Amino acid sequence: MLKRLSLYTLLLCLVPFFAWAFHWQWQGDEHTTTFDTFLYFLTETGSVPYAVITCVVFAAAYFFCIADKKQALAVIGVMALSVGVTQGVKLALKTVFAEPRPFIVQLAEKSSVSPDYFYDQPRKVREQIVLDYYADKQVDAHLVHHRSKETGYSFPSGHSIFAATWLMLAVGFGQLLGRNNKGMKYLTAGIAVWAVLMLVSRLRLGMHYPIDLLVSVLLAWVFHCGLFDWIKNKSIFNRTLQDSVR
Repeated sequence: MLKRLSLYTLLLCLVPFFAWAFHWQWQGDEHTTTFDTFLYFLTETGSVPYAVITCVVFAAAYFFCIADKKQALAVIGVMALSVGVTQGVKLALKTVFAEPRPFIVQLAEKSSVSPDYFYDQPRKVREQIVLDYYADKQVDAHLVHHRSKETGYSFPSGHSIFAATWLMLAVGFGQLLGRNNKGMKYLTAGIAVWAVLMLVSRLRLGMHYPIDLLVSVLLAWVFHCGLFDWIKNKSIFNRTLQDSVR
């Protein structure tokens, strides 16, 4: 279990590692591509309210894959707990560290609005500052809308810990219940690709720094190592079901 969780954690860590290795830094929106538009729509799957839909879709997929529905409900309960706890930790750490996002730093450098002033304002005022700043810029309207709604702090990354959480859940329950379950294996592979692209999107769209991603992934890894160590001996997850896989 630990080795498999660690392996997939390393996969996610490759995103910030490559950014550092190639000295990549977000430079603004002058060179956006069709791929960035795709990344915008993908990143929205981790944004409120669409993240709720993502959770429902993933939970429903596991409910379908696990034949024992009592066991499936227990899995979904653990998933809800996991997402809730990791998002709570993220919110607490954002308040403590209060680091501005890359696009906010750029906004401050190119306008009269300082990061301190920006973050002292209510969310609605911050939203309007962002909209006013991009009003005369050649930036995709979808991205401007996204940034106007994402005016919180940068460290750690909520989208990244959301994606990492779901990947850790997929890997953990895949090891615990789905070694012979093709459906769960496909889910793990699909969620892994989605999670990697989620991390890439947070860098490419100017929402986070590589360190934000790395810490988010490591937080998810530490939490889920403890979580699966705790639940692996629970009776509900140790049932021997001859016909439990699809």
